[in-house]
Amino acid sequence: RLHSMPGARDAIWTGAEGGGHLDLPRMKAGGFAGGFFAIYIPSGAFDGSIDLATLDALMNKPPFDLPLPPMIGREQAQPVALSQAGHLLALERTGTLSICRSVADLRACMAAGRIAAIMHMEGAEAIDTDFRSLEVLYAAGLRSLGIVWSRENDFGTGVPFKHNADPDIGPGLTDAGKELVRVCNRMRIMLDLSHLNAAGFRDVASLTDRPI
Repeated sequence: RLHSMPGARDAIWTGAEGGGHLDLPRMKAGGFAGGFFAIYIPSGAFDGSIDLATLDALMNKPPFDLPLPPMIGREQAQPVALSQAGHLLALERTGTLSICRSVADLRACMAAGRIAAIMHMEGAEAIDTDFRSLEVLYAAGLRSLGIVWSRENDFGTGVPFKHNADPDIGPGLTDAGKELVRVCNRMRIMLDLSHLNAAGFRDVASLTDRPI
C-alpha cells in the first residue's frame, strides 16, 4: 500500500531500512518482478484507535468481530488518493520501477530487470459518480480498482472483519456502482472484488464483459 512517507520516501525505498511494506533491496533479493501497488484511504479504527499490531493480533486469533469504519467522503478521500498516486509516480522517476499500463509494459519491465508496478486502488471513495477523477487516475496509470474496502461507499457495500461470517449481507451495487463497472470495462480497468459483499459480487459478475 502506498501510505505517505514524507521526507523519508526515497531512503525507505532504496535503503532496505524495513520501514515500509516493500523496499527495493529486499524486492531484488527476493526475485520480486512486480505487483499491485495499492492506493488506500485509511480511516477510523484501522488508522488510530486500533493500531496495526493490535489489529493483526485480533485477526490471527479467530473468532473475531471488528466493527467497520464509517463511510469516507470524497472530499476527504481525493487528496489522499492523489498524494499516494503521486508517491508512486515519484518512485517511477527514480528509474527503479515503472508504472505498467499494459501487458507489453509488464513484459518490458521484466526483460529490463525493473520492478513492474500496477497502480491499484482499494476502495473507490476518491472517485466521483461522474467519473472525472477516474479519468485523472487512469491517466496517472490506474489499471486495477477494488470497488470497496469493506466499508460502504457510493458504489457498493463491503463485508465486516468478522470470522466466521457470511458475506451475503446488505444490498448489491448502487446505480453508480453498476455504472462504475461499465465505465471500467470500457476503460479496461480491472475490477477487484476483494471486500465486496455477495450481492455486489453477483452484480459485477452479471454486468461485466471483462475478466474479474
